[in-house]
Amino acid sequence: MKSLERQLQTSLAIVLLLILLGLVIVANLSTRSLLEEFVTSRLELDAERLLDTLDTSIQNPRVRQGRINPVYNTPDSGHYYAIKFNRDINALYSPSLQNEKLRTPIDSDLKHGMATVVHDVMGPKEQHLIVWTKAYSKNGQNMTISIAEDMSLLMKNRQYFSLLFIIIGVVGFFLILALQRFVIRRLFKHLDKSRQEIQQIELGKRKQLSEDVPTEIYPLVKEFNRSLSLMQQRMERSRNSLGNLAHALKTPLSLLMQQLDSDEAEQGLEQAKRQAERIRQLTDRELKRARLAGLGNTTQRFDPREELATLIDVLKQAHQKQNLKVSLNINKAVKLFGDREDMLELLGNLMDNAYKWAKSHVKLSVDIDQKQKEISLIVEDDGTGKTIEELELLAQRGVRLDESVEGHGLGLAICNDIVKLYDGSICFSQSKGLGGFKVTVRLPIVINE
Repeated sequence: MKSLERQLQTSLAIVLLLILLGLVIVANLSTRSLLEEFVTSRLELDAERLLDTLDTSIQNPRVRQGRINPVYNTPDSGHYYAIKFNRDINALYSPSLQNEKLRTPIDSDLKHGMATVVHDVMGPKEQHLIVWTKAYSKNGQNMTISIAEDMSLLMKNRQYFSLLFIIIGVVGFFLILALQRFVIRRLFKHLDKSRQEIQQIELGKRKQLSEDVPTEIYPLVKEFNRSLSLMQQRMERSRNSLGNLAHALKTPLSLLMQQLDSDEAEQGLEQAKRQAERIRQLTDRELKRARLAGLGNTTQRFDPREELATLIDVLKQAHQKQNLKVSLNINKAVKLFGDREDMLELLGNLMDNAYKWAKSHVKLSVDIDQKQKEISLIVEDDGTGKTIEELELLAQRGVRLDESVEGHGLGLAICNDIVKLYDGSICFSQSKGLGGFKVTVRLPIVINE
């Protein structure tokens, strides 16, 4: 079983690790670049000052030591310079080098008019130096000035900063994971509430789940309540159907038992046959309703293009009218709608009546009105139809019609129940095109259907 909390924790951990790694790399490169830029700018300034203190008016140029920064006179201070002349003149080195040499770039590595920076140059006492070198000219004397500074302390401080940054990042990483876990478990308490409500529904203490839930859970709760409502309505219709069937069977069975107990054997046998035929008809009717509903998920959406073709084949086999023409028109804009079992039972009953009374033609139309936001289902036949008085009577009979009477009344009570469940409307009229009976059902389009 997959844990949603574990998946969220894992996803967040991966994202945070990538972010932390990126921040460490960026911080490391940024601090190194900033340090080097700061040091090289200071070395350039020292080189300019050193050039000002350089006396080139004499045959052997020299640096006026009293006018330079004292760190260049302190032994092993980590601040050094070297001045090399193009002519055959001895190079000048800072007293801080103590007769050691400073490794500087060769002339071929120098760029005209630009400074050259060399990193990690080994200096006295294994100091890690950064060497800044640039060519100058003063009083006709060409030279290169190299200024060096020990970066060991700065790099050590940078490493300390990087380590501190990583520690803070790791601590923050685990704190964020712990905070996310706390928030997720707090939010999941809403699911615990819904689970308790489901248990209450099972015990009969509630009819639906509370919809006072977070936005992300609301569609799930709404769909559960919709399915629960459909199941309750379907169960109620099943109970009504069973009650009707039991009531309808009660009288024929009583009469059958009386005729079997009667002394008039021949007349009793004839009456028994009629009652047995009546029982068979009632049984066939219920089996036909079950056959019209077909197989499939009880909460599946109704696909008219897929289901209606199968429904028409079932009715053709049931009625055995070879010359009957069936016209099926489905608007291309119509998508899945309603509950599969409800729509099959609704259209199955309407089409069953049309098949029964049609002479040669039955027409079924499925259309959609985007402005009114409703689906229209129209079933027509070319049978004898109904008079105005009969149509008014059908409209007035309302929720329950007598299902024991053969004809258009068969199944219309079920149709009324289903249409009422969907807050729709059902209308009975005369078909202008075919001349027979016409039933128009309008169902509102439910959002997210």
